[in-house]
Amino acid sequence: MPTPFSERSPLPGPPAAVFALLTDPGFLAERAVRSGAVEHTEEVGTEGSATVVRSTRTVGTAGLPRVAAGYLGATAVVEQVERWEAAGPDGSRSGSLELTVRGAPVRLEARARLQPAGDGCEHELTGALSVDVPLFGGSVEQAALPGLLDLVRAEVQLARERLTG
Repeated sequence: MPTPFSERSPLPGPPAAVFALLTDPGFLAERAVRSGAVEHTEEVGTEGSATVVRSTRTVGTAGLPRVAAGYLGATAVVEQVERWEAAGPDGSRSGSLELTVRGAPVRLEARARLQPAGDGCEHELTGALSVDVPLFGGSVEQAALPGLLDLVRAEVQLARERLTG
């Protein structure tokens, strides 16, 4: 059964500025480097009225639980697709996030939202992580989710730095 999560983070800018940053190729490349990626690609485009961000990151697996690292090998390719809908009347945006690990039964699916809050906005990410491995999937999810949420928090911190710097 998938492991649910929810993260809410205030950011010091209106939704339009935060969206522009989250879809900026330079920001995406810095996000990859800070996450420890040894290789990465970023692509920003449109599909209909949606803005689509596709990225891949090759990361080391040394920090993963032993069962996961043993399954993946020394590196893993993380593929991420974000789809952002057009802005609402108040500037808010909703979107989806899908993260998979190439060749592994790992999937993170989430809904994302940027909404005005005070002088800035709030970034909300709500979803679930699933690891489709009989008997061990749930324990791998529980072990992997904190690390994935640390990556989300690191991205939010980078966004704060870029928005205030």
